[in-house]
Amino acid sequence: MAASSLVSEDERYQMSTQYKLWSFTSEALLELRSNTNRVAAERVREAVTRSRTNQNLTTEGAIVQKNSVSNNSVLEEEIDCLTVEEELKLVVFYCRQTIQLGDHLGLPSDVKATAIQYIKRFYITNSLMTYHPADILKTALFFATKTENFYFRLTKFADAIGKTTPEDVLASEFLLTQGLRFTFDVRHPYRALEGAIMELQAISKMGTPALPGDSSMTSKKPINMERRIKDAHKKARDYLKSSTLLTDVYFHFTPSQIMVSTLMISDEELTKWYIKLKFPGQEMQNLLSKVLNTIEKCAGMLKAIDPHSEPSTLERKELQGLAKKLKKCRNPEKMDLVGLQRAKREGDYGYGAKAMKKRKLAEETQQANTNDIFGPAIKIP
Repeated sequence: MAASSLVSEDERYQMSTQYKLWSFTSEALLELRSNTNRVAAERVREAVTRSRTNQNLTTEGAIVQKNSVSNNSVLEEEIDCLTVEEELKLVVFYCRQTIQLGDHLGLPSDVKATAIQYIKRFYITNSLMTYHPADILKTALFFATKTENFYFRLTKFADAIGKTTPEDVLASEFLLTQGLRFTFDVRHPYRALEGAIMELQAISKMGTPALPGDSSMTSKKPINMERRIKDAHKKARDYLKSSTLLTDVYFHFTPSQIMVSTLMISDEELTKWYIKLKFPGQEMQNLLSKVLNTIEKCAGMLKAIDPHSEPSTLERKELQGLAKKLKKCRNPEKMDLVGLQRAKREGDYGYGAKAMKKRKLAEETQQANTNDIFGPAIKIP
């Protein structure tokens, strides 16, 4: 194959769904989330109003129906919906919960990371007020075990979580796949980090040139390079396993940019020396400046969350308040995902014992009509 026909790593990444569908500018991402929050708040108010009105009608009859217009305006004022910022804080909290649950289940890093990206992608176009993250995260984690080829039996998965049935796990699976736009590939920076570390170790021993075909090493190596590479590797892995998952860097940067950013945080001098080796010559300095600027932006986002930090007491109180607020502003028509899934599966019969009786009666009626020599009775519409 001719060298000109080879596809570069950049071109290959640009063909991925992660780049095409899940890469945004900060402004575009905020606009999407704001629109989702606004639409969800409107639907919550409408659903709660319908629910309360129906309850009142059953107890007070036509009197409430006459006053429904004035009551609706009061009901809307009573419903205090989450803001975009509040939803984001809760999403980050439940992403932390997903990491902890993944640790409890003994899942590898890539499965946990994929599950969190599924959650974050889902809540770009869906609101916490519509679908509670406690339901979605279980499904996302189980779904990630399948997409990352880490087999986990459903019944064992549900039992290990506790107070969870297989039906609870699967209830929101189709919702999740819809929210993901049926794209399940997630590109992570883990392999990129291992490759960069291997290359740095080889360069430190002068075992390989910085660039293919370049046998010269024009820059002086940093002191204590081997030890610093080892330390930077450990610190970068910590950032990849936590900070990258709790921020929006996956939506704004490529996996390689995220990887280099974690190295930049871990050892800035070593990383800049490594990057400059890739851009030799004066003619490459403009491109080098752009690359460093991008890496520093990504590193700035990652520094916002320390990999070993936990929410402070004040933050925990705020999260508890937001959880209570979410409980009061949830869409009542979307709370029982298991019930909704059963109803959809059972069709017009609904679900439960009554549904079984209805279905059995319909089957018996159909069988009787089939056995009738004159066929079923003619129904007048």
